[in-house]
Amino acid sequence: MAGLSGARVVVANWRDLDHPLAGGSERYAWELARGLVQAGARVDFLTARAPGQSRSERRDGIRIVRRGGQLSYYLLAALWLLLRRRSVDAVVDMEAGIPLFSPLVVSRRRTGLVLVVHHVHLDQFGVYFPRPLAALGRFLEGTLMPRVYRGVSTVAVSESTRRAMADRLRWPGPISVLHNGNVRPLLVEVPAEDTVDRLVVLGRLSPHKRVDLVVRAVAALAATRPTLHLDVVGKGPDQERLATLVRDLDVEKHVTFHGFVSEEEKAHLLGRSRLHVCASDVEGWGQVVAEAAAYGVPTVARDVPGLRDSVRHQRTGWLLPEPVTDLAAVQARLLVGIDSALDELEDPERRDEISASCRDWASRFDWESMRAGAVALVAHTMKGAW
Repeated sequence: MAGLSGARVVVANWRDLDHPLAGGSERYAWELARGLVQAGARVDFLTARAPGQSRSERRDGIRIVRRGGQLSYYLLAALWLLLRRRSVDAVVDMEAGIPLFSPLVVSRRRTGLVLVVHHVHLDQFGVYFPRPLAALGRFLEGTLMPRVYRGVSTVAVSESTRRAMADRLRWPGPISVLHNGNVRPLLVEVPAEDTVDRLVVLGRLSPHKRVDLVVRAVAALAATRPTLHLDVVGKGPDQERLATLVRDLDVEKHVTFHGFVSEEEKAHLLGRSRLHVCASDVEGWGQVVAEAAAYGVPTVARDVPGLRDSVRHQRTGWLLPEPVTDLAAVQARLLVGIDSALDELEDPERRDEISASCRDWASRFDWESMRAGAVALVAHTMKGAW
């Protein structure tokens, strides 16, 4: 801890917790920054500025510096860092598809550098951007990033991400793993009959999260499960499309969009849920899986990077076999997976068994341990720079 006392550290992350697109990676970045402050560092959280956000503010002892929008952030934030490079002792560069490329604007001799990667985004650029921008994104992450960050202390948030970096990015150096933390569950009491056939989806509503597949599964199962209900907790750019899909499938009575909710309301929704569903194409870790597990709620998920780390098959949930050739096959497997999981959870003994396993698994992850690991890594990196 003493190694960070008085040090100036910049945590560079594309979004902060108040950004409309904030999700699990933003929680990770913020908790890391909190750990650095607790260790005595002066922390600047360098991030983009969404409409309506101030240029700067202070929270939890962290100074938030907002520069630029979705794409201009990279140029303006790099310029901000360049102008202050002589006063910065360490930079933690959080990769959300494209990092800040901080090694190009600070001195490696006097500045400790850490890169944190949530997951490899090569396949996602085509989902969000037109072909030229998608190609640029793949070049920046797949070709330029491994070269620029050669020799920089590198962290992945899961073993899946570490393997993907080694296999797909041919990462040139060692990669350590620093898992996400988790929050302690709040006490909630819900009658057991209120949880029957109750599903929940947690997290940001983005195309690669594939919440549309969950909605379609609910529509298909509603005929045989008339009490089936899906609670969608979160907001994001895919929300309008999902609301239209719910109307088109005529399942408004089976699906409720809650948007952002308080921790108390989230606890109540999880408390009355029997099953959490995560159909994402890829995750860094699966923060929402751990959150649900803390309340004893198992997850049905695709066997993809990140989710195969956070779901323990047939102990804290069920992993659907991958890979498959198209979304129709994914849809079919998801439908069967949800249906069979709900059938299995109708047995009270099995439900109690898997709920206990979920709580035990979730209790192994806490933000205190994650923050301590981050502090040790940054302090070690700064010693090497000095």
